[in-house]
Amino acid sequence: MGVDVKVKLPKPSKKPYKVSAIDIDGVREALDSKDAWGSYDPAPVFVPKFAKDKSVSQITVSCKPVARQPSWAEYGKTTKKRQAEWDRMIKALEKYLTALHNLALESAAKFAAKMQARKEPLQKDELKALFKEAKEAMLAAVEGYASKTSNGYSVGVKLDDVPPDPAVFKKTIPKPKDVSYSVSGKTIEAVFKALNKRSFWGRYRSNASYSASFQLDGHVKEFKLTSKPVVTMPKWKEYSKGNKGQKGSWDTMWKKLYAHENNHHKIFTDCVAALETSLASENVLKADLKSFWETETKEWQKKQDAYDSKTDHGVKEGVELDASHDP
Repeated sequence: MGVDVKVKLPKPSKKPYKVSAIDIDGVREALDSKDAWGSYDPAPVFVPKFAKDKSVSQITVSCKPVARQPSWAEYGKTTKKRQAEWDRMIKALEKYLTALHNLALESAAKFAAKMQARKEPLQKDELKALFKEAKEAMLAAVEGYASKTSNGYSVGVKLDDVPPDPAVFKKTIPKPKDVSYSVSGKTIEAVFKALNKRSFWGRYRSNASYSASFQLDGHVKEFKLTSKPVVTMPKWKEYSKGNKGQKGSWDTMWKKLYAHENNHHKIFTDCVAALETSLASENVLKADLKSFWETETKEWQKKQDAYDSKTDHGVKEGVELDASHDP
């Protein structure tokens, strides 16, 4: 005499729990501190109904299943690639939890089939042991799959390392601004002496500075380099009074000097290009950015100094004055 069994096993209610971390490695550590990244409990309750002869006429298996899964507190602040990896894991976790739910359903169906196939009436004193066996069978099905898949790890419930996004590099480098200073002398020789009293004939300054924003884990998110380059050049106060030869000597020197100073600007822009590559490959942290900038700019200055040393500040490139046309 079979026993009718009704199974009420709705979709599991989701019970989220929060984890907090700045990167994937931290998220894994937070999740690993739990018994499992996600879990499922069918929470079965067996309710019998009795016939007039006090035998069991019907059993209702009523469940309130709960699926527990994580929520990443910093999800909205992290990088899109890390969000994508988290989303992939959550999708795999939900599929894993659905598999556990289906196993609970199968176990409940097997219990129902077993009860309906009974030949003898089911008595009240049999229920406690029977219900315990049925509940254990349902939990064993769930726990068996959890063990088989290492709590879902083998079916994708895991997180792969996602490196920080490369820094977005923005630069503002206008054409150098030309400024001048006056030098006085009635002859090229006098002008030469006046120039040599100065610390420089011509000078280049990049006037570079930077600002930055940062990713959640402290790596540079956006790096902005701003430069206000200036080329300082001499202006001969008595130029209009010089003879043709003197003017020619001055003009030749000036053009060579101007080219030399603009070569300094080219060195600077090449250094900035190298800086962009370094930032993209080194994943610089906020705490290290100041020293990174100082180290880079020191190297820039070494290259500028090396150029001046090689050219003798432009002399070997023709930055010289010919006084042979002086009266």
